[in-house]
Amino acid sequence: MSEETKFNPTKYKNDFQKEKYDRLIVNVPKGEKAVIKAHAEKLGKSLNGYIVDLIHADMAHAASSDNKF
Repeated sequence: MSEETKFNPTKYKNDFQKEKYDRLIVNVPKGEKAVIKAHAEKLGKSLNGYIVDLIHADMAHAASSDNKF
């Protein structure tokens, strides 16, 4: 098998993520990432999962607030 046809797991993963996911970059003050990550882990979530859950909860809250008269 030549180098060109050899399976490259990193390329496969990167191509899959590029096809299936959008990427967001969030900047926080230095040192705050560790605090947020520790909190997410206490909740049994990854940092990414925690942030996505917060976004979805905020959007649901905003949608329910928009429907009130």
